[in-house]
Amino acid sequence: MASPSEDMQSHLGDLQKEVDFLHNENQLLEGYLQRVAASLLVSVAEDERQKGSTKKRGTSRGGGKKEEWHGLSLEEKNEIVSTEIEVYQAAIERAQEAGERECMEVATMLSEVDRRVAETKKDMYEFKRDVIVGAENMRTGKTMAEKMLKIMDERLKEKAAVTEKLHSKNHALKVQVRKTEQQLHQKEDMGEVLHVVDFDQLKIENQQYLDRIEERNTELLRLKATTGKAVQRKMLEKETAERKEQLARFENDWSKANTDKTAAKKTLQRLQAEQQDTDLPQIIDYIKVKAEIGDLEKKLTDWGRKIEIADMDHARTKKIHSALTALPGTTVQVP
Repeated sequence: MASPSEDMQSHLGDLQKEVDFLHNENQLLEGYLQRVAASLLVSVAEDERQKGSTKKRGTSRGGGKKEEWHGLSLEEKNEIVSTEIEVYQAAIERAQEAGERECMEVATMLSEVDRRVAETKKDMYEFKRDVIVGAENMRTGKTMAEKMLKIMDERLKEKAAVTEKLHSKNHALKVQVRKTEQQLHQKEDMGEVLHVVDFDQLKIENQQYLDRIEERNTELLRLKATTGKAVQRKMLEKETAERKEQLARFENDWSKANTDKTAAKKTLQRLQAEQQDTDLPQIIDYIKVKAEIGDLEKKLTDWGRKIEIADMDHARTKKIHSALTALPGTTVQVP
């Protein structure tokens, strides 16, 4: 069994939850009252005054019964909560849109800053290259004023051209915005502005078109499947015809190979028969004859060299004999 202190703590917790709930409800009602129009407040005050005067008359006449106010009904609370939810959602959407706009503006500013930083670095590099270094007099070491003024004039002309280009682009954009606004006003005057009903009708038509597109896609897939099967059948028929042609070529090549094989067998048998014939010289006899011919050619070459040597000795001997014969009182016997 729980002690009285625990019961008191539990009761205190329940009271605290009820207080928090009433506090949140009061804040919600205060926010709702702050957004209610002043005319509504005036009408409510007039109703209260009328009720008060009626109460006074009833009190003076009949001893007066006091009407009690029992608070807001559940339907009224539900309506107020729904209104507050819509207001908060609208505020959240506005905050999100504002945040997105600010993010886009910050991103645009950052890109602009990056572009300007890059342009500044480029201008600094070109100024250093063309003025500080390029316009320096090699003899005196000073910057030539004429060259510097010329470079600055060129830079100013470039900036003026860019400015004129931006002005032209800005003017064209303004003209485009003006034309768009005029077209919008004309549509509003002609009653062509789309309302909520028109948007709902467009949503319904869009859904109908999407359903039709889905049906067409399903039919297209079915036709693709059927066409794919037909294409596969044609491809199989084509492949079968090609295989048949290859088989016919293979059979033709096979018959030719058999014919060539038969002819080769006959040639081999003829050669074997000729080889077995005893009247024909054997291979060993051919080798021996070839060796004898080689020996004879070698001997012929040797004898030719010996004859050349003998001719040379004979010629030399004749020269010596002729020389000795020419000497007076010398008799030489020729061998």
